Amino acid sequence: MSSAREQFALLEAQYASISPPQRLSMAAELLEWTVANFDTPINDRTVADLVSRAQIAINAAVDAGLSAAPADPALTDQLFSVAEDTNEPGAFNLLGAFRLCFDHIEPEITPQRLLGIFDRCYQADYVRYTEPAIAVGEGDPSARGQRIFARQAELRQRYLP
Repeated sequence: MSSAREQFALLEAQYASISPPQRLSMAAELLEWTVANFDTPINDRTVADLVSRAQIAINAAVDAGLSAAPADPALTDQLFSVAEDTNEPGAFNLLGAFRLCFDHIEPEITPQRLLGIFDRCYQADYVRYTEPAIAVGEGDPSARGQRIFARQAELRQRYLP
């Protein structure tokens, strides 16, 4: 069994073989699927509005063939500040994943950033639907977790050259 570090290194190497515009496209698909996969709507209207605005900006960047969405400082600042202040379950990770798609950090979605987006999408769902508990060892993920991992694997398979 390989360590988590080895698994992350393998994923980063796989993501490196995908062009930056395709990495953004992959992230956009995952983000859209993550929100659609929620069993309950986002109740915080500010979070819901930011998700909608960010998804529109990211999809426009994908349609234009860009490597990252052009940063709108007002939007990226709100993604950060609202993530810090909201009580919406999973919003911290979800808004963080959206924020990683903008070029205010770097001019493209790097393999490391894509890995971070994938992780934050999983964590957003996990936090939203998992009851707090003490973890004992490593077990198989829940049915929800398995569905998320399967979707992520399908995206990787489809985008890998």
